[in-house]
Amino acid sequence: MDPVLVPFDDGQGDLGPLSDLRASYEQRSGGLSVLERCRLLGAVQGVVVPDAAAELAAERSGVPANVGVDGALLVNGRLHAGARWIADHVLPLPHGSVLRSAEGSIVAARLSGAALEAFVAAVRSGKDPAESCAGHPGTVADAAHLWSRPWDFLHDRRFTDAIHGDAAVVAAGWDAVPAPAAGSVAGGGKVHLHPTARIGIGVVFDTSAGEILVGPGAEIRHGAVINGPAFIGERCIVAERTLVKPRSAFGPQCRIAGEVGSVIFQACTNKAHDGHLGDALLGEWVNLGAGTVNSNLLNTYGEVAMRLRPESGLERTGRQFMGCIVGDHAKLAIGTRIMTGSSIGTGVMWASGSAISGAVARFAWVTDDGERRFLLRKFMDVAQTVMARRGAAPGPACASRLAALHGDG
Repeated sequence: MDPVLVPFDDGQGDLGPLSDLRASYEQRSGGLSVLERCRLLGAVQGVVVPDAAAELAAERSGVPANVGVDGALLVNGRLHAGARWIADHVLPLPHGSVLRSAEGSIVAARLSGAALEAFVAAVRSGKDPAESCAGHPGTVADAAHLWSRPWDFLHDRRFTDAIHGDAAVVAAGWDAVPAPAAGSVAGGGKVHLHPTARIGIGVVFDTSAGEILVGPGAEIRHGAVINGPAFIGERCIVAERTLVKPRSAFGPQCRIAGEVGSVIFQACTNKAHDGHLGDALLGEWVNLGAGTVNSNLLNTYGEVAMRLRPESGLERTGRQFMGCIVGDHAKLAIGTRIMTGSSIGTGVMWASGSAISGAVARFAWVTDDGERRFLLRKFMDVAQTVMARRGAAPGPACASRLAALHGDG
């Protein structure tokens, strides 16, 4: 019988615009999200989130929100570890016990009865569930890392380990291909190709720094170079002569071209033309116009500080290389320049010749004539048109959340 898993959002992380429409367990933190990892390893029968997010969480996940499942494994959505780590360290957790991080946060728990009710109540009310587990036996996993800010995802070793751990589970049963018929492999690592993936002539897979996974229905076109570790999701298209540098992960149905490296695309996002993108995190339904480029290094070579939202304070990232964060449904015109450490809000429409710098507010409509607000009705028309191209549509809870975000300013 498959184990039952319930991802939860403890509300302890802030990803700026990337948190507007997605719970923590939906954030891609390697090749997969925690929700996707749980579905690979068992049966997901619910999710637990703060009450204000419950309707959207249920709509997006397709399972009930905030209904306790006795004996299920509760898994923290901020866990930055691949599917293999979860299989090895979370699935064996005994009933009535918890797994804690070195800082004391709950990584996972297997609870029943009143203990489960207290845990769910804490998350629903926006409290740290660690308080509800104070008396429960458990172990500390020193190697368990929980992200709290966007730049945490780009930590070199953790990002690499997460991609490898995801590939090990996703590609179980696939053949590790030493050399695709139409391409070539350099380095001693594995290339995992799904049988339905299509590889063009002259494609090079370099596994010197890590493994590469190419998912179902994905297409790597002629002359592309893919450097591992890399995770190319289902039905992605990598354009001709694209250079994918190490530590890159793309969710389903993305379009990739130009030069990209140390990036995560959530899903259904387009970078279909030339231009450099590095050390960047992109949401869903983003479109980057031809020639869009970003800077990921200050001229001073100093530490990058970021403002996640216009009203937020500057935060030190601890990183010398930090490019940008781009929220869901953002659209950037051809030739857009993105300065180091920029944060682009949900629903931004950028059609200005000036460079993007700092934090751009949600639903900003920016042209050379100035900035105004993207009308919600027009935004929704565009979103519906864009999503229909991938056979999707915004659900009622998503539409309601977007309207609330628009009203918040």
